[in-house]
Amino acid sequence: MSAPDPIPIFQGQDFYVPYFEVKVGDKPLGRETIRDIIQVSYKDNLKDIDSFEITINNWDAAKLRFKYSDGNLFLPGKKAELWMGYYGKDRYRLMLTGEITSLRPSFPAGGQPTLVVGGLNLLHQFRKKQRSYAYRDLTDTGIARLIAKEVGAELKPAPKAANEEKFPYLLQDNQYDIVFLMERARRIGYDLFVEEGGNKGKAAKPLLYFGPSENVKKKTYELFYGKSLIEFSPELTTAKQVNEVVVRGWSTTKKQVIEGKATRADLETKGLGKKGGQDEIASAFNEKKEVVADRPIANEKEAKQLAINTLRSIANDMVKGNGSTLGLPDLRTGNVVVIGGLGSRFSGRYFVTGTTHSISHGGYTTQFECRREELAGGAA
Repeated sequence: MSAPDPIPIFQGQDFYVPYFEVKVGDKPLGRETIRDIIQVSYKDNLKDIDSFEITINNWDAAKLRFKYSDGNLFLPGKKAELWMGYYGKDRYRLMLTGEITSLRPSFPAGGQPTLVVGGLNLLHQFRKKQRSYAYRDLTDTGIARLIAKEVGAELKPAPKAANEEKFPYLLQDNQYDIVFLMERARRIGYDLFVEEGGNKGKAAKPLLYFGPSENVKKKTYELFYGKSLIEFSPELTTAKQVNEVVVRGWSTTKKQVIEGKATRADLETKGLGKKGGQDEIASAFNEKKEVVADRPIANEKEAKQLAINTLRSIANDMVKGNGSTLGLPDLRTGNVVVIGGLGSRFSGRYFVTGTTHSISHGGYTTQFECRREELAGGAA
């Protein structure tokens, strides 16, 4: 999926009044409880289930008792929603619908006792077992349909499913089914969430919605160091880079070795070339090769495709970074940030692999992790 054109942030926006809303059991928290909240945070990651944390003052000075750790308001298992953004119509977003899964009270030697209420997206209920599986000649919705059946749910696909690309070969490598599907959704700008299921006369089944994002506006953010980008720490490493990947398997029918190879020349590049001295850097690993011999492959075509995908994944990890900006509720895993002001080698297009959104008395900030993905198909 190609990224949209860069959209400068701060155009027609202001960031003066951070706002959040928490619902527990379908009811918004009362004003007194809201005043006790010290911080709310939301995290997402390419390879993990979304989570939230609420840090709240746990001491009632008037009644000399613990306010929340002994009560039932934040009992694990209760449904919870977290909204974050800025005060005003259409300026805050639903970050997560999930359930409370943990309580972590703190009883310090000095200062007020606090309670951290933690929770996970409802998708965590479908983490059953990790497995490896090769999907062949399927679209992402086709993969989602298989996984929904595997986890005991029904799929609610989007109308646009007919326009999706069909992949000759995709490997799920020792992952939970639902986490693999979540990773696919984020890469193509889809939402994945649970809806109440069930039809008349039939036992209720959870519904998995898999389709274009409704709550998150997929944008390419343009961040410039010293202006919209508060800080950024990139790292370029060639320690695990290779110039060639060889995939080998065995044909049980033909009784012969199956082999596919890919080199850097097989990867179509977007702007890497000589820009930023990448050609000079590549000389550091020209002689290095990786051999893959533990993946299921049926023929040489699949071996070649797996070699290309493996090499692309390795190449995309050469430059990584983490940074922070003012709170942007639409900046999530799967977005793209175009970063400037860092010189020719580290400025460019980065794919967001994780975010942490935090609102506290100090304001609203978004921290993000990313990797340089300037290789065509890097997000596929």
